Amino acid sequence: MKNRSRACALILALILCMPLRSPAQETEASIAAATTYLNSRTKGLDRYLKHSDKIRQRLLRKLKRKEEKIARQLAAKDSALYRQYMGQKLSYDSIANLSNDTTALARLSHKKSRVIDSLRGVQQFLQRQSGKLGAASSLAGKAGVDLPYTDKLDQLQQQLGSGQQLDELIRQRTSSLERLAGNQNLGGLQQIQKNVYYAQEKMKAWKQLSDDPDAAEEKALEYLQGTEGFSGYLNTDKAFSGLGNKATAADLQRIGYQTKDQVNGMLQEKLGSSLGAVQQQMGQQIQDYTAQLEGVKGKLSEVKSGVDQARQGVQEARQAKDKLKHIEKPSFRKNPERGKPFWQRLETQYNFQTSRAGTDGLRPAMLDLGASVAFKHTPRLSYGLGLGLSAGLGQNWQHIRFSYEGLTARAFADWKWIYGFSFQAGYERSFRPGNRAYLPEQQNKPQPDNNNDNALKEAFGGQQQTAYIGVMKRYRISSRWSGTLLIGYNFLWQQENLRSPWVLRFGWGK
Repeated sequence: MKNRSRACALILALILCMPLRSPAQETEASIAAATTYLNSRTKGLDRYLKHSDKIRQRLLRKLKRKEEKIARQLAAKDSALYRQYMGQKLSYDSIANLSNDTTALARLSHKKSRVIDSLRGVQQFLQRQSGKLGAASSLAGKAGVDLPYTDKLDQLQQQLGSGQQLDELIRQRTSSLERLAGNQNLGGLQQIQKNVYYAQEKMKAWKQLSDDPDAAEEKALEYLQGTEGFSGYLNTDKAFSGLGNKATAADLQRIGYQTKDQVNGMLQEKLGSSLGAVQQQMGQQIQDYTAQLEGVKGKLSEVKSGVDQARQGVQEARQAKDKLKHIEKPSFRKNPERGKPFWQRLETQYNFQTSRAGTDGLRPAMLDLGASVAFKHTPRLSYGLGLGLSAGLGQNWQHIRFSYEGLTARAFADWKWIYGFSFQAGYERSFRPGNRAYLPEQQNKPQPDNNNDNALKEAFGGQQQTAYIGVMKRYRISSRWSGTLLIGYNFLWQQENLRSPWVLRFGWGK
């Protein structure tokens, strides 16, 4: 009991001696975390918007050329459809001009964004925490409180809204061309559909990249979620873009809502002095309608169940119709890889293989280490390039001798099949040292003179080729790494004086 009481006293003393963070320090830490989070999220959104704008501008340039081609084809095939085409106001050219008109885009970009609303909630939390420090705190400026992010968030919301509006206009124009020239079998129409589809997929890929948090953002958000009151500011479902019941008429007008004063102003402008009489007449009509509604309320209660059932049937029919309407007609075979950034379509792989020593004692046993990069053309087909290093191991276990045996350049194509199996074909050229006796061209050739002019030739003067086709099996090693096993047949094994035609190669990659 005495030992236990002493241990408890010691623990209590340590707890009392531990430095505790003051409320001001907690507030400063929450300000720093909120600033880090806002910096990271705004930079990610800005990066996404820049990439999406480049993709959209490049798409519009392509669509303008394709649209001109379709116009020429319509003029040659069907003059009536061409006149109908010329009568349409919306075109890819007009959308491209609109995308460069910042004033017009500002008028179109009033759509709400849940992402910006959540960031405004973090901004309000940051402002509240900065108010706790007081005006005399010099650390507030160091933590970034002087940057309220208001202008940046407004700019991001405008860019998001204008980008969505431009994408919607592109979809409308594409649908209009499909309805207009869909039965004419025009060559450029399918290419327009492909360009629009893959551009949208690329934008989605960049949007996913911007949504993935980095380490600093995750750490900041984790800290903020443990701060008292922070979760309430992240509630983006609150009314009026997170302003809640504190929203004023000016706030509502700023985020795009139509206020009562605006409605009264428009009515006054249209009706003038007769506005009062109109309002009185509308009030009398509402009273008459209310009296009639009270009279039929009893009858409505009797057929309420029948109306509900009919309404449910109509709702189900509408849902079925919407599903049929939004079914994508696959006018072309879609390649999901084309919608990804270039670097996301690259696959790196490392491999090694061994070969036995020659029976004549001229060729040593070799270890080949290689690295390759494959480009995924489709989910099944990929092709790539690689480099390899060959090292000699000696003749046998009793005579181990390490030596440099050259570099190898590789090119290959891989077609995935099922259950992790794929067919692979490749060509390799190995650049061996020129004085190796096992090379075919060196067997009946006199030894060259040793001088400095032939140093490069001595290192890479000899060559050997490999042309193979084989089967590769992929298997999972861990959650991040996968292994490969390639078994192939080398068609040039006799020509290069190799001991076996089989290629057995082990590899691994992510």
